Amino acid sequence: MDLEKIAEKIKEAKAKAKKRNFTQSVEASINFRNVNMQTTDKLDLQVLLPKGRGKDIGIGVFAEGEMNLNAKKFTKYVFNRADIERLAKNRREMRKIANKCYFFLAQADLMPIIGRNLGVVLGPRGKMPIPVPPTADLSQLVSRLKNTVRIRSKKNPTVNVPIGTENMDEKDLAENLMAVIDAIEKKIPMEKIESIYVKTTMGPAVKVM
Repeated sequence: MDLEKIAEKIKEAKAKAKKRNFTQSVEASINFRNVNMQTTDKLDLQVLLPKGRGKDIGIGVFAEGEMNLNAKKFTKYVFNRADIERLAKNRREMRKIANKCYFFLAQADLMPIIGRNLGVVLGPRGKMPIPVPPTADLSQLVSRLKNTVRIRSKKNPTVNVPIGTENMDEKDLAENLMAVIDAIEKKIPMEKIESIYVKTTMGPAVKVM
């Protein structure tokens, strides 16, 4: 695919979108044909966007001791063992946290208790934490995850992926979309991609291919 053409289509989508009182995301919808998204062609990918997401996103961290204290330098969503047990009794609060955090990290030895207590909320959302050792470099991990998107297929032969925000340069957004397509191609060949559209959160879709 041609990067310049993609950038032009993104520019068109941004131009067609009405101005809102918030910064809209730019999203790509990728539609497939002759695929089974629940079995052979199932997608569950993490893609680092080379030009970033254009906005801050929530990252949750489950940790104890020094790792817990260190995590608070990089995110406000930090929970210890007592918090896990408390949230297990308040699923409504845990659901709110799960909606605010795009990814979760967890001190590896807390994974069993998280699975038992919070798996019922996090599992169906595809947000079970990524286990990390207590000595992990949280600064690097959190920074990377904040610029990463997840591509997770459901039953329908379509995935919707954020590729940035409307105030980002079109070429940067085009590079992000190419990174997404390249990652998908490693799992599903290009000939099975029927169409690709781009749009802002509340704007009309523009066909890229």
